[in-house]
Amino acid sequence: MTDRQGSPDGAPAKMAGDDGGLTWSDAMLLGHGPIDAAHEEFVEVVTALAHSTQHTALDCLRAVEKHLLSHFEVERQWMEKTDFPAADCHLDEHQRVLDAVQKVTTLAASAAVGLSDVKRLAKALSDWFPGHADYMDSALSAWINKKTHGGAPVVLRRDLAIHESRVPEEAQAV
Repeated sequence: MTDRQGSPDGAPAKMAGDDGGLTWSDAMLLGHGPIDAAHEEFVEVVTALAHSTQHTALDCLRAVEKHLLSHFEVERQWMEKTDFPAADCHLDEHQRVLDAVQKVTTLAASAAVGLSDVKRLAKALSDWFPGHADYMDSALSAWINKKTHGGAPVVLRRDLAIHESRVPEEAQAV
C-alpha cells in the first residue's frame, strides 16, 4: 500500500481533526451483554484502524472485516430468531457498511488506495457507529430483552455525570 498523502518522512498520514476515533465508555452500553461486547470489540478494531500505519493498515482492515462479518451475522441470527420487526432495514445498513469495508480492503490489498483512504474509512465508521447503535441496535437490544426476559434492558453506567448527554431529560431533572 502506498501513502497517497505523500508524507516525506514516512510517518503515518493523519485525518484532519483525528482524535483517534471512538473511545469505549459505559455511555455506549445498550443492556444486552453480547451486543455490548460486540460493540466494544468494534470500537477496538476501528480505533486500531484509525491509528494504523502504512505497514499495519491492511491487517487492521482485515480485522475490521472479520469482526463485522461475525458481529453482523450474530445480529442477523438474533433478528431471525426473535422475529425482529425492523430486520430488513437493519440488515440493509449492515450490508452497506460491510460492502464499503470489503471494497476498501480489496483495493488496499492491490495498492489501489492509500493510507489516507483507509483513515477516511475509519473516520466514516467512527461517525456512523454512534447513530447506528443508538437507534438500530438499541431497538434490537430492547426487543431481544423483551422477548427473552419479558422486559426492557437495565443498563448500569459508571461515571454517569460524564454521560449526561445520554441521560433522558426527565432523569436529569431529579
